[in-house]
Amino acid sequence: MVPLSLLMNYFDQACKQLLKLADDEVEVVPSESTLNWHRSRVVESQLTALADTLVEYDGRFDAKVVQDVLREIGVGNFNNVVGSSEELRKTLVKAMEKTNEVAREAFARSVLFVEMGNGHSERNLHTHADLDRSTLMEYCGLAITAMRLPEIQRFLFDGTRVRENIKSEIFSTPEERLLYIQRLMWKAVGWEPDTASDQIKHLLEGNSELMNDKEVMETIMKYMSSMTVAAANASMGSDLTENMSTDGTTRVVNVTYSEKVVTGETIQSLSAPTSNSMNEHKNEEQSLEQRQQRDVAKMRQDIYDEFMSLSPDEQSETLTKAKQAQNMFLQQVMNTPPGAERVILMKSIDFETQKLLIIHKMCATSE
Repeated sequence: MVPLSLLMNYFDQACKQLLKLADDEVEVVPSESTLNWHRSRVVESQLTALADTLVEYDGRFDAKVVQDVLREIGVGNFNNVVGSSEELRKTLVKAMEKTNEVAREAFARSVLFVEMGNGHSERNLHTHADLDRSTLMEYCGLAITAMRLPEIQRFLFDGTRVRENIKSEIFSTPEERLLYIQRLMWKAVGWEPDTASDQIKHLLEGNSELMNDKEVMETIMKYMSSMTVAAANASMGSDLTENMSTDGTTRVVNVTYSEKVVTGETIQSLSAPTSNSMNEHKNEEQSLEQRQQRDVAKMRQDIYDEFMSLSPDEQSETLTKAKQAQNMFLQQVMNTPPGAERVILMKSIDFETQKLLIIHKMCATSE
């Protein structure tokens, strides 16, 4: 039996250790097991936190016993927790969920900071094999978490270094910076970015059995939404500190959903970038893109202003409609065969529905 106070103390210590992980000096990373090395860093931080916690209890509790109890809590079993009422159990679960999220963010930071620092160009990256399910899910999960990091949000906005001792490449637009981050994450999961780009396009065009996998489809939709959220906020110049709540989660920001999610441009804009998209920007194309970005930004801002002008009751009603629109949209996508029919569906969504999808994503993180 483990006292609830010990577990709460551990979660607090673990969060502190995980947040310190980004400041630790990084040694040479094994080229053939990069992600496993980063996972081991996270696990070591958690074990250090547990050891520090147990010191306060004078050896009365064994680390393995506490680990077993933590696993039990993860599946809803509180039988071996002392002094846990229903209300305290909720507090315990919330603390565990927070620690798990901090661990995911620590993992993403570790991966990105190391990739930015040296890139591991000597690694053997996949260039021919089909993109497998586990790699796709790992990449999407990593990317979604990375977009929540304040350091990455600032980098996307104006190119601010994620750390003083890490020099990254210089880019002129948020989109280029986002493509750079995507390329780093593809390399981290072992894929050559341009090859991964082709694989993603084939998948979204219906040329992969993975598109019939509901979990994969839902994860890709979350990934696409996360990328457009990041690009929209960066291109609009959102005040990041103003839109951060005390627990580090993003509140309702000016607009965090791009119309690209519901158009045929999705395949090109959200897959891994090609070398052309990074290097071959003619002046005329840049000018046109900038005009388009201004138009899109104005549309997003108009939607935001319209929503914020509503009364609290009207906002609540609109959010209900927005959630229903999101659920219906995902269901339609899942019920539409991959390929041309799905592209037609994405292009056919009316503007009012797009507005509701934008509003849903605007407020999703605050629900």
